[in-house]
Amino acid sequence: MKKGILIAVLTVTLLAGAGGRANTGEITITWFGHACFLVTTSSGTEILIDPVVFKGYRVPDGVTADVVTVSHEHPDHNSVDAVSGNPVVLRGCDKRNRSVTEINRTIEDVKIYTVPSYHDPGGHGMNAVFVFEFDDIRLVHLGDIGTILTDAQIDAIGKVDVLMIPVGGLHTIGIAKADSIVDQLAVTSVVLPMHYKTEAFDSLPYTADSYVEGKRNVKRIAAGVFTLDVSAMPVKREYVVLDYR
Repeated sequence: MKKGILIAVLTVTLLAGAGGRANTGEITITWFGHACFLVTTSSGTEILIDPVVFKGYRVPDGVTADVVTVSHEHPDHNSVDAVSGNPVVLRGCDKRNRSVTEINRTIEDVKIYTVPSYHDPGGHGMNAVFVFEFDDIRLVHLGDIGTILTDAQIDAIGKVDVLMIPVGGLHTIGIAKADSIVDQLAVTSVVLPMHYKTEAFDSLPYTADSYVEGKRNVKRIAAGVFTLDVSAMPVKREYVVLDYR
């Protein structure tokens, strides 16, 4: 009996070591710059969002994913060929960004759906908001959204635990509208600013520092990798600034 118990313990230990995150309830979010993130669920499913090879940004060589999502077909968001392996590719818009593709799929442990939005304040061009549900949380990537949300969009997106939001202005919303959207969605745990001015892409008006100035609960992570324990989510909204380098 003791021998059987020992074998069982060793098996669990080895499985945990092989899977990296087995039964830990942790997800990781890695920022590669601009609007590009690699999200790994606690089960090990990898989601690469808005792959980038643009200006000083690039998806590192050899990065793989189970799923790749593209919010719209602009060259700073749709470098699908930079991702290794054979991922499922979900394109949120048609080739000319005139319409948003209705996506509602479950891949591995992740439910994925899209919500239509406008890329530009004047309504010229479309952008897909991608919503991901896994590990009992809802993570939302707003792509290149250019306007605050309508009531219908808020209802379609739902309660948000983790929000990836552009804040750099010019080609997307800026600081004021980003703050409005965070409040509209009543983000409960984590706000991840993206698509802002950096050394790699310096033609945007606003930096991350501009966005988080005066805000409470700001966390800066130089490594560019954020680990979130979904069994102990922040009870007060945190603004997490990652370093793409």
